[in-house]
Amino acid sequence: MTVLRKAKALSAFCALCALCALPVVADENDAAEDGSYTLQNAPVKREIALQCAFENECFEAESCADTTFTFELKGRAGGLTATDMAVEVAMLSEIGDATLIGVRSGRAMSLSGGAFDARHLLTIAQDGAARYTLHYADGPMVITYLGACE
Repeated sequence: MTVLRKAKALSAFCALCALCALPVVADENDAAEDGSYTLQNAPVKREIALQCAFENECFEAESCADTTFTFELKGRAGGLTATDMAVEVAMLSEIGDATLIGVRSGRAMSLSGGAFDARHLLTIAQDGAARYTLHYADGPMVITYLGACE
């Protein structure tokens, strides 16, 4: 990883930590008295509503198979600029719902969350191509899905 990419990743991570660590009770239009921000009062905010559809499912070390697995992402992103933002979304699916947090750079996103026994990791490229992995503590085992989010 280049020094510039490491710096950008660290900057995005710090922005996420700063936004997520603060209380979310502040008025949506005003920064806190100390100048800090939350997702609700960030200078730049974006609503997120995506439908993700996956065509391939890969279970552990087995061969991949066709699938029709889908889920929705609903939430918001916020930051100091529209380029790099912290993100919090609800992932709504037939296998259960989870809250995911992460970062957004342009249209690309990296999100993770869920309970200890089922951790979720979702990566969405600028063009919408997506890889979703579900990590189970029991086993342990992992299931990988390949598809797109629009």
